[in-house]
Amino acid sequence: MLNSNILKAIVAIAIIVGGIYVIILDEPATPTGDINNIQPLPKQDEP
Repeated sequence: MLNSNILKAIVAIAIIVGGIYVIILDEPATPTGDINNIQPLPKQDEP
């Protein structure tokens, strides 16, 4: 039973550290162009 608790603790720490790692390295792309400009959708081919 002690091994099970140790394993759960290691998995929990790995998930938390992995989440923090992803959040720190995440560099969201800045939007390009005018986000207030609404453009019509391109015409689609008839199926």
